[in-house]
Amino acid sequence: MADPTPATKKGGSKKKIVYALVCLACMAAGSLTPMFIKANPSEKKEEKKVVHEPTTNLLFGEVVVNLAEERMSRYLRVKIVLKVVGPEEEKEGQLLLAKYKPAMKSWLIAHLAGKSLKEVSGTAGVKKLHREILEKFEEMLEPEPGQHVKPKERLILKDVMFEEYVVQ
Repeated sequence: MADPTPATKKGGSKKKIVYALVCLACMAAGSLTPMFIKANPSEKKEEKKVVHEPTTNLLFGEVVVNLAEERMSRYLRVKIVLKVVGPEEEKEGQLLLAKYKPAMKSWLIAHLAGKSLKEVSGTAGVKKLHREILEKFEEMLEPEPGQHVKPKERLILKDVMFEEYVVQ
């Protein structure tokens, strides 16, 4: 009597080869598809419609605080520049910023003084601090509900930039 297992093995290996070829063909088709598909023309038009508002860099100033460290006396010195939309000239922007600056600086000093060395060190700490300052400053520059402010009399914060960032 003949053994049926060798015939099954032969048929199984052909199936594996066919499956492997089908998988390779699918992977090749998937990776090459973006090369042959053209972008939708309406999407390109939308990208061109983006309006770039002129921005102004305003010097916020320098803040020096002692960090919340128990063992050693450590400090953080930060020099900040605000990137804003609104005023066309730096002098106008500085005059508008003068209204908000005392409250902003007070919050910043209190916020930074509560930080530990670990929280302000390293890339992750700097980025987190940048995000916290940006969010709070945006909130502080928002007009109060019901208050009508002319566009030229309003600062729209785009970014907070650290001109200097020293931890000792």
